[in-house]
Amino acid sequence: MEKSEKDRGFSRALKLQIVVLGILFTADQFFGFFEQNFINTYIAHVLFLPEIYVAIMVSLSSVMGLIFCIVWGIKSDNTRTKWGRRRPFLITGGIIAGFGMIMYALSPDYWWALFWDVIIIGVASNMYYASERAAIPDTIPPEKRGRANGMITIFGNIGILLALAMFLISYEIFAVDNPRGPGTILTQEGHLFVLAMGGIFFAVAGTIGFLFIREIPNSEMPPVKKFGEEFKELFSLEEMRKQKDFFKMVGSYIVYRTGISLVLTFLFIYLFALGLTTMELLSAIGIAFFVLVISTLSMGKISDKFGRKKFIPLFIVVASIGFFLMPFVKPFENSEINILLFYIALPFVVIGILGLPAPLDAWSQDLLPEDRRGKFLGVLNLMWVISQIIGSFVGALIAMMFGLSWIFLAGGIIIISSIPLFLKVKETLKLKIE
Repeated sequence: MEKSEKDRGFSRALKLQIVVLGILFTADQFFGFFEQNFINTYIAHVLFLPEIYVAIMVSLSSVMGLIFCIVWGIKSDNTRTKWGRRRPFLITGGIIAGFGMIMYALSPDYWWALFWDVIIIGVASNMYYASERAAIPDTIPPEKRGRANGMITIFGNIGILLALAMFLISYEIFAVDNPRGPGTILTQEGHLFVLAMGGIFFAVAGTIGFLFIREIPNSEMPPVKKFGEEFKELFSLEEMRKQKDFFKMVGSYIVYRTGISLVLTFLFIYLFALGLTTMELLSAIGIAFFVLVISTLSMGKISDKFGRKKFIPLFIVVASIGFFLMPFVKPFENSEINILLFYIALPFVVIGILGLPAPLDAWSQDLLPEDRRGKFLGVLNLMWVISQIIGSFVGALIAMMFGLSWIFLAGGIIIISSIPLFLKVKETLKLKIE
């Protein structure tokens, strides 16, 4: 695809769409934070069940995510209504999953918790996710996707910050001494407070998406295919050959995300283990977020101006600096040099975790077949699940054998190793400079 360097601005209508997509991604990250954390703590803090029950629920939820992200992707690709193909899934998934999250906090036992999380939230949230993620390449033209993804990513990071704020507020108000052991727990009222916040926001965002997303007219969409035919194509060798660069991107992204998941799984445990004061930790997060905003916007702009592929190796190398510095930050050492080293390393780590997905997602969106974006985004979802399983397991082994801080070194080595794989994926954006 070729595009003149002229006419590279955003129209008012496109800016509105980016804001709406940003709100959808904010809710995605906000809701996802609570699902990944407070859904699990409810089992331990309210139902007082051992860790194996958490593991069972997480595993079942992951399976539902794998299945239904593909199912709803195929369904939304082939839906034709007067409201469009993605919008009905956004509002339906948002409202049902939001309601399910609120009801989860009222679960009287494990079986009800399993029902609300695995069946209701697992099915409905992926209806929202599949439609939301496909709406970005549906709406944003290729030559603007890098910058647009940068802006949308920042919205999502704000969602994570809001979720962290709710986390701190809930523990300040609702945490009590554990009646069955050491430490503190979050009461059922505390879980209802945060999960209701996540559920309501998710439902409201789905409604906003339904009202304001502008879709391609039905007359311009490709012919509808049967679900069975679409599903069988996923296992077709001929289809894999046609989409070989997409599958190269999936493989490359799995390696990259494995390094990220290795660190992210234990990041908060590591941060609290450093023994920093609340002010030192908040200051570091504030600096990291400021650097993240600037770098994310810059990476998105660069990927639109110079192509997706050219600067990805440099971006990864720069992000890895923080991963290689972090093992040298010593726990409970209050020297100025130690704190300064932490302040320098953390922004680079955060860029790797939250910033680099902006240009990488723009690149992967370019590779999606236009008439089957939902389905192939479901396939791309494999990247998250596989990398999370491998990364968390490897990270746990390294932490037990060498110490928690060395997960960063391993994560840095793995993300660096993804560079040769990314270089095998074709460039999707060729700009003709005039």
